[in-house]
Amino acid sequence: MSFKPAALSDQLYAELKRRILHCELPPGARLIEKTLCEELEVSRASLREALNRLSGERLVILKTNCGFSVAPLTEESFRNICELRRVLESQAAALAAERATAQDIEDMCRAATVPVELDDPDGGRVYCEANRAFHASVAASIDNLLLEEAILSALDKDQQPIYYGIDLGVCTSPAEVSTEHLAIVDAITARDATRARQLMWDHIGNKEDRILDALRSGRREVVGV
Repeated sequence: MSFKPAALSDQLYAELKRRILHCELPPGARLIEKTLCEELEVSRASLREALNRLSGERLVILKTNCGFSVAPLTEESFRNICELRRVLESQAAALAAERATAQDIEDMCRAATVPVELDDPDGGRVYCEANRAFHASVAASIDNLLLEEAILSALDKDQQPIYYGIDLGVCTSPAEVSTEHLAIVDAITARDATRARQLMWDHIGNKEDRILDALRSGRREVVGV
């Protein structure tokens, strides 16, 4: 793999972040700089720049005499991300009830249903992409790029346990998730900001409970320590 020099730093950072969030580089994995430099065809200085950015986002950690590794996935880190999502996205849902256009609401309706077969080996990825599309449609409707970017960044971290490979059948019900999505859209369509805020708060809280149950059932409450 090679990158264009003009965009090297951003592309390298984005590729490593994608691998971490999709668990292609799993929690706790050591990041061997020499190996990554050779694979990605970049200098160690460029790699270090990207790793330092990821360290600032707490996606990688640097230990003395050990180098960089992917940050472990723990109950605490997952709860913190869910808490951030509840704060950001509940407010976004309230703003959407005030600002969303007819086209925005149509986009939300189209994205609300999460079509996943739980026995599909690729079900986790399909679920994550479909779920992200819905939450992205709500965030896009508020016309605030900074808040939208923060929401999507938190959401991507929040979905990491599913990419890690927990049992999708334990952690979620696509029908239940779709019903919750549609209820949020109904509140936004009715311009009921208070109800939209509460429904989004509850929706993310329900997801948190399901994922934590799945992590515990698979004895993966702490991964990569």
